[in-house]
Amino acid sequence: MASLNQFVTLYRKQIIGATMHPILRISLILVAVFLSLLLLSRAFGVLSLDQIQSWLNWAHAQDPLILASIIIGLLLLDLVFSIPTLTVALLAGYFLGFSQGAGVLLLGLGSAALLAYYTSRWRGGLALQLFLEQSEQERLRQDFQNHGSLMILLARSAPMLPEISYCLAGVSGMPVHKLMFWFLCGHIPYCLLLAYAGSQSQLSEPYPALAAIFLLYGLLWLSAWHLRRRVTKVQPASSD
Repeated sequence: MASLNQFVTLYRKQIIGATMHPILRISLILVAVFLSLLLLSRAFGVLSLDQIQSWLNWAHAQDPLILASIIIGLLLLDLVFSIPTLTVALLAGYFLGFSQGAGVLLLGLGSAALLAYYTSRWRGGLALQLFLEQSEQERLRQDFQNHGSLMILLARSAPMLPEISYCLAGVSGMPVHKLMFWFLCGHIPYCLLLAYAGSQSQLSEPYPALAAIFLLYGLLWLSAWHLRRRVTKVQPASSD
């Protein structure tokens, strides 16, 4: 027990650094966990792109309900193994069509968000106690509840950011209705765009899908840049 306490103290003060913001610190820990699981899944050949496409091809020949269930299941597994969500989203539109594909995507991504949120809210406090001082825990909760909505809104702008955002929302105690409001604001356009692009694409000629990917990330990064500039301008004015 003493050695564990020594390790935690060393981690807090030397490995990460006591001056790092607690949100960033916990985010880096989550990145390390998700990246490790991703590397393990790739090393053992689990949930590869070829496997996913073959499963969806098989389900498409069976029943739309089976296909929708597999898509939702894959989106839930993305919480742990970081599967290619963009590819699954485009294939959902390709196999199910625009409206059904968008609906299944929103249901699957929303279920994943709620699962990560409630799991983190249930057990995330243990991780905070291990890696953060009490004052840092309070700072994380307060800062994420005040500013985390932007992180949730633009969660799809970077890999692993959605999972990290939902986990932080859970451990910070953000109200679930606030999480889902900003989730829907960011994910309804995401699901509509990718489902439509997938419905207009062919596996041999995925040009609409590629155009949608570039458009999606361009809009997300432009929005993040614009909002960051606004926040930067507001902060000096409020300090005066």
